[in-house]
Amino acid sequence: MTSSAFADEDTVKLDSTTVVAVANKQERPLLEVVGAVTVINANDIATTNSENMADVLRYESNISMENAGTRFGNSGINIRGIGQNRVAIEVDGITNAKQFSIGSYANATAQFPDTDLIKSIEILNGPASTLYGSDAIGGIVSIHTWNPEDLTRLSDNNRYSKLRLGYDGKTNGRVISVLSAMDTDKWGAVLGFTQRDGKALKTHDSSRLLRDFGDWDEQSVFAKVVLSTANSNTISFGFTGKQGDNSTQINSYIGQGRFSRSTQLSAKDSSDNVKFTLDYDFSLNSSWFDDGIIRAYGAQTQFDQNSFENRSSRRGAPLAQYRRFQFQQQNTGLELNLNKYYLFENSSHQLVYGLEYKSADVQEQRDGAETNLSTNITRPFILGESFPRRDFPNSKINEFGLYVMDEIKFSETAWTLIPALRFDYYDLKPTRDALFDANGTSTEVVAITDSNISPKLGLMYSLNPDSNLYAQYVRGFRAPPFDDVNSGLNIPIFNIRAIANPDLKSETSDGFELGYRYFGESQQFQISSFLSLYNNFIDSKVRIGVDPSSGAVLFQSQNIDEAKIYGLEMNHHWQINDSFSMFTTLAVSRGDNQSKDVPLNSISPAKLVHNMSWSSLNKRWNIDLYSSFIGKQDRVAEERHDLFSPAAYAVFDLIVDYQLSPKQNLRLGVFNLTDKKYWDWQQVRNFAADDILIDALAKPSRNYSFSYRLVF
Repeated sequence: MTSSAFADEDTVKLDSTTVVAVANKQERPLLEVVGAVTVINANDIATTNSENMADVLRYESNISMENAGTRFGNSGINIRGIGQNRVAIEVDGITNAKQFSIGSYANATAQFPDTDLIKSIEILNGPASTLYGSDAIGGIVSIHTWNPEDLTRLSDNNRYSKLRLGYDGKTNGRVISVLSAMDTDKWGAVLGFTQRDGKALKTHDSSRLLRDFGDWDEQSVFAKVVLSTANSNTISFGFTGKQGDNSTQINSYIGQGRFSRSTQLSAKDSSDNVKFTLDYDFSLNSSWFDDGIIRAYGAQTQFDQNSFENRSSRRGAPLAQYRRFQFQQQNTGLELNLNKYYLFENSSHQLVYGLEYKSADVQEQRDGAETNLSTNITRPFILGESFPRRDFPNSKINEFGLYVMDEIKFSETAWTLIPALRFDYYDLKPTRDALFDANGTSTEVVAITDSNISPKLGLMYSLNPDSNLYAQYVRGFRAPPFDDVNSGLNIPIFNIRAIANPDLKSETSDGFELGYRYFGESQQFQISSFLSLYNNFIDSKVRIGVDPSSGAVLFQSQNIDEAKIYGLEMNHHWQINDSFSMFTTLAVSRGDNQSKDVPLNSISPAKLVHNMSWSSLNKRWNIDLYSSFIGKQDRVAEERHDLFSPAAYAVFDLIVDYQLSPKQNLRLGVFNLTDKKYWDWQQVRNFAADDILIDALAKPSRNYSFSYRLVF
């Protein structure tokens, strides 16, 4: 058997010819891109036995997953210390629904496609508002799903099918996934289905607290049809549906802190996410453009979260409390992206320009009731809040953007200049109703209209065909979110109330970056340094004083922070010989709240990841050892000197891949080989050092994963 017969069909070599679209909204070789771009392809996801987005990102040095705990799970992505809806997430060009949370019982988390459906992920670190608008002040994560030709290219004919079975030990998760594609000269189609189920995430075995228990399942359906028209133009229809249910028995909190008088706490949650897309990809020999794409889409995301708690009142009466949280966001959008190549006497121009319109309708509602188990009387009040109610009015957000970018290469020189400019218009229209007025009819509702111009300027100098230097400046922009502009928080028993802020300003940033890239035959090296200056940071629900008429403590979202984030990122890949290769990535970041002259707590500690990989000469065996080294978090705001600060740690993972045949393979992963007890800073950064719940947040002990794949 020749070595090529056992090569992994999904392998995509990352070299100077690798093309990415996230930086220019047009496919360009990675070597010619200005800015730090991370590419994760399907083979990376498969070979690391990644079953969710947190797994996918675990070996990235400056990109991390934000987590909302046992019940709610992964909530969003943090890039260079910036997260919480400041990082745009797109799936096939469709903007994800915003994350929203309030209190301990409600969290509408970010939604991601199933990992088996992902062809590639492109991540642009740092501000990306010039091409992606208000959502991308911290960066952009662009996820691409499979097209028919991507899969049939991996087979000997125009058909491709794959069955995968998997097990994830840290949640006792099981997965069965089926993916099938067909492609002809006139049309192609992809169909996919994934079923997952499992239990709650395991904490470290040494935890002194009772374990939380969970029982969850998740189904994903995926379909894409591509039709070829005249002149090689294509029309694509896409559908993605994802549904999940989760039952949780929370034991670790019982008797602790806020839950000191609780005796039982459980939850039943569900989520639904549906997306439709229509893409027309065309070419036309016009004086205005050479080719382009028109994209229209519609999406709906829904959460329904139910909490059941038994506790005693301050006077000892037994109580049963029921809470329900419902969240819905409907997104529609239209995008036109055009490309034109111009050639002049002294320069060539690769022009990208277009427009996009996005509309979002967001609704939220909380319901609840409290039953006195001694008297069996039920009332629609908990802690003085009456139910049902809304925490913000029904909101409609309309956004419109115009952008242009020109990649200018000067003849007979090594210089490339890339100027870009974007105009954004943002309109927030809230609608009050009786449910929002449960907070009080005097609660103000504010509409906001804003606009912004975001420039970008990149410069690249080609040292030789394999390496270059680059520098860039980019302006970032984030319009005030609907839940910060209008908040309906009103809890009479604690005499606290949130009020709207009609003067809330948009956040802005100025980003600077210097970098060097080298892509040789056996080695690739990239290094970049960055500085981002953020202005008018929005601090949500800040205590601003006392209402003299009612005595209520007032909270309001305000522009109070100016922040600076700076750091260094580096990665190196070395193909030592036909069997051995190694990859190293390092990130060191610092952040300061300049308004208060204290460190930013959202910055992750320094992280270095090293991968040593060995393949047998016939490619039947592949062994990867991943070593992750994370520094101690010793920079926290002095005003929060009580915060838990995890010690430095090292974690080692081993993944073994065996090709049973050219169409079958087995992968076994052993994670946390040394059974280290450690914590992820992004998950514990708001907990005090003496908080007993810290023990429940430790990452899992040594655990195992398994994956079997059959291609037919």
